[in-house]
Amino acid sequence: MIVDFIFDVASPNTYFAHKLIPGFEKRTGTKFKYIPCLLGGIHKLSNNQPPFIAYADCKNKSAYQMIEVERFVKQHKLTKYKFNSHFPPVTIQVQRGAIAAQELNIFNEYFECVISAMWENNKNISDINILQEVLEEKSFDVNSIMKIITSQDCKDKLIANTDNAVSRGAFGAPTFFFDDQIFFGKDHLYQLEEYINSKK
Repeated sequence: MIVDFIFDVASPNTYFAHKLIPGFEKRTGTKFKYIPCLLGGIHKLSNNQPPFIAYADCKNKSAYQMIEVERFVKQHKLTKYKFNSHFPPVTIQVQRGAIAAQELNIFNEYFECVISAMWENNKNISDINILQEVLEEKSFDVNSIMKIITSQDCKDKLIANTDNAVSRGAFGAPTFFFDDQIFFGKDHLYQLEEYINSKK
């Protein structure tokens, strides 16, 4: 059983969901297929806005979101999490890098590197030079990754992934697809799990 995981490392909720996925897979016997997309593109195509813009004038809503994050972090003991001071990031190169990593069969290592850099180590991975430094520190073949990142095929693939996600119903990230069902956000992983269990 495969769950499609629409992600962009720009979203802290992508980080949170990623941290819950190993336990989810163990409990349900599913596997998550990570699909790199561009969150800004999803928002534009679906006429959506990120919460920090949509609720900019609603102080209580913004304050509650921070409380909810603190509760989630505490509940799941995500002690390494730190809000990135460079937020919101521009992750187009990072997301193209994820596609490159998939082609090079190093996706798991790459993803752990960049998601940790973004949401644990406060790195400004929007800066291509810093992204390269982060990858070099972990001994990645940066030249091979960059060669794919700058290729037209890689650029087209990220666009296609994003378009396809929206055509399936996505309006943000993280989004999960299983069967013909859509589940949005880390907070609805429990509904996805219930649905999977109901199909067994």
